[in-house]
Amino acid sequence: MSNHKQKVGVLNINADQFNQRKQKEAFEARKAAAASLGAEIEDTQEIKAPTAAEQQKNRERTQTIDAMYPFTNEYIPLQKLRPAKPEWNFFPAQNVQMLSDLVGNIAMYGQTTPARVWKQTDGTYIILGGHTRFAAISKLHELYQSGEVELEHDFDTMWCSVYDVDTLDDVEARKIIIYDNTIRRNNTKSLMARSIINMNQLMAQSRSSRRPDTNRGRVREQIAATLGISEGTVSGIYKLRKLIPEFWPRLDDLDRQGRITDSFAQAVAVLPEDLQHYIFDKALWVDNKLNASQLKRLSKAENREEVDHVFGAPVSYAVTAKAELTEALPEGYKTMLFTGTPEEIEMLRHAVYNIIKDNNDISEKTKRINNILLENR
Repeated sequence: MSNHKQKVGVLNINADQFNQRKQKEAFEARKAAAASLGAEIEDTQEIKAPTAAEQQKNRERTQTIDAMYPFTNEYIPLQKLRPAKPEWNFFPAQNVQMLSDLVGNIAMYGQTTPARVWKQTDGTYIILGGHTRFAAISKLHELYQSGEVELEHDFDTMWCSVYDVDTLDDVEARKIIIYDNTIRRNNTKSLMARSIINMNQLMAQSRSSRRPDTNRGRVREQIAATLGISEGTVSGIYKLRKLIPEFWPRLDDLDRQGRITDSFAQAVAVLPEDLQHYIFDKALWVDNKLNASQLKRLSKAENREEVDHVFGAPVSYAVTAKAELTEALPEGYKTMLFTGTPEEIEMLRHAVYNIIKDNNDISEKTKRINNILLENR
């Protein structure tokens, strides 16, 4: 087509000229992609390559998944690629800025990481990991075909790690989707939780599947090892599996008053749905400051009255004071506590000291002990 004719003699330029032209083409592709998506980008032509540290981190992230099942690396025509089912891939699409940046990077440096796809019996391939890369390359293909941007390649194929049709089943394919998106992305707390909950359920299903790799060990141990987190974190997140959808965004809320803590979410998640809805609809969760004892009572609430009692009861705060002796208190002795401003505490200390010293009804033993305590304060 005409685009190829325009590029005759491209090899007769030097490396700097080639790099400058590539930068210009990549920037124009990035700009055109952003415009078609209804976004604007900063007016800069610099498209930066990933650093060595970023490349190493990306390799380390993918090694865990690479070791799970055998695959081959191939270039697959775009028209044969299909997105995973929405119920399989619950991860949201990347924002327009990130997609536009990826368009520019691929135009400049090519696709540096293969997507993960599963071959089907009809010759198509389901994308398990790489939906954003697919969107970026598809956008580049559109720009090339339209001639809107000068590009060196047609971008009509995508580099893929291909799992054969018999290598996976539906359960294993869904596990790869979750692992790939969880390991490669910086996900929110709620999305990470949803990933772990789904993975727990899928791992339980795959134990009785026809998969040959049956030496799985404990489910949570495997998930923790693959994601690089503790088993305790996995266990804590799994407790949220029955939390109603309305509460999930509140785990990520940037506003402190509108955000719920992990411990609060775990206490609410064990309640029946009607009580969870009652707590949410009444906004009892807003700026919640329940202590550990109250959260424990909340998790055991059986009706609205008990829920109201937990939230309506005054919050108790522990007040402590440190006082040390080189001997044990005599049997039957008790302690009491004073509080006030630093100036008031000093006045109270002197007053109590003088009262004890001049009171003949107070034993010498008690005077001696309290004099030590008051002098040490």
